Amino acid sequence: MNKTKEIFLFPYLDLLFFSILAAVSEIMSYKMLEFWNSSFYFSFSVVLCLISMIRWGAAGAAVAMIGGIPGILFSPMPLWSGILFYSLSNAFIGIPMMVYGSRNRDTIADGHVYLLLYIFLSHCSLSAGKGIAIFLLTGETTGAKDYFGATFFTLMINIIVCSVLQMRKGLICDMRYYFTDMEGEGYGNGRD
Repeated sequence: MNKTKEIFLFPYLDLLFFSILAAVSEIMSYKMLEFWNSSFYFSFSVVLCLISMIRWGAAGAAVAMIGGIPGILFSPMPLWSGILFYSLSNAFIGIPMMVYGSRNRDTIADGHVYLLLYIFLSHCSLSAGKGIAIFLLTGETTGAKDYFGATFFTLMINIIVCSVLQMRKGLICDMRYYFTDMEGEGYGNGRD
C-alpha cells in the first residue's frame, strides 16, 4: 500500500475508531447506570466527538451520531423517537465547527481559551439539539435548559480531559496539517 493511499484512508479509519470507542463508551455507561441504579450518568462519547471534530472538522460530528446508537437500543422510546433524540440531535454538536469552517483548527487545539470556548459552544449546541428533540417529542419548552443543567458535570469533565490531552502533541490537532508538520520536525514529546 503506498503512502498516499494510507493517508487517504486514515481519516476514515480514525473516525471509525473514534465512533466505535464512542459506542462502547455509551454501552458501558448504560450498563454502569443499570448496575449502580443511580441518577449519575457519564460517557466519554462527547469528548471523543470533540477531539474528532478538531482532528477532522465537522465530519467528526458523525462520532456523536454513531455514539448515540446504543441509546436507541437501550431506550424504552419508540424507534423513531429514539433516533431523533439519541442520534439526530447529536449532530447539533457540529455546528460550532461548521461555523469555524476550514480554517486551521490547531488554533483551537493550541489555545486554552479557544479550546474552552469551543467545548462550551459545542455543549450549548448539543443542548439546543436535545432541546429541539424534546420539544418535538413532548412539547416541553425547557428541554435545552434542563439538558444543559443535567450535563453540566459532564461538561466540566470534558474540559478537564481535553485540557490534559492538549498537553500531548498530536492527540488534539488538525490532522490536515499534522502529517506535513511532522515530516520536518520529527515526533516531539509535547506542545511547543
